[in-house]
Amino acid sequence: MKQFIATFILLIASLLTVQAQSVGHGADIDAQINSRPAQKQPKKPQAEPKKPVEPSSSEAAPSGTRMKMVLRKIKVRKKTPEELAETRTKVTKGVHHEQGFRIQVYAGGNTRIARQQAERAGQQVKAAMPNQPVYVHFYSPRWSCRVGNFKTYNSALGTLRQIRRIGYKGAIIIRSTITVKDVEYVDNDDALDE
Repeated sequence: MKQFIATFILLIASLLTVQAQSVGHGADIDAQINSRPAQKQPKKPQAEPKKPVEPSSSEAAPSGTRMKMVLRKIKVRKKTPEELAETRTKVTKGVHHEQGFRIQVYAGGNTRIARQQAERAGQQVKAAMPNQPVYVHFYSPRWSCRVGNFKTYNSALGTLRQIRRIGYKGAIIIRSTITVKDVEYVDNDDALDE
């Protein structure tokens, strides 16, 4: 798109700087259409071409001088993934499950009190980290509260440290089936067309 705009601006600039010259073929074409012999027009004497005046650095260029346009190749820098994400829209196509890691914040028993404690732990973690998914489930024979969908162990370590700072010193990283969103990036121009 940037290349198109640059080309378009150069085209407009070149059209504005070119001075139109009359060719004088109008009489010939008129004669052919009306079946008359063409009348020759007298040629105008040509004047010597004017040399452009170089403006000095202290004064601006006079309005009658021509400026030389210099075209240079511009190196195009490849965009980083962050810049690409800004120009594209993220579209979720669905979800699938695969093996990964979650952080287990709480694991209790089989009682109503254990369920309430698991839900309370989930609420506290969700309040501290609203961008992380929280799962409170009954995995027989106990209630547990697990956080996140991490593909690697190392990606879960930073979140584990944050959870331990909240007050859950017994939180651990466990291997689990995780939910992964199938995401496709679409150019913003394409998203606007749909």
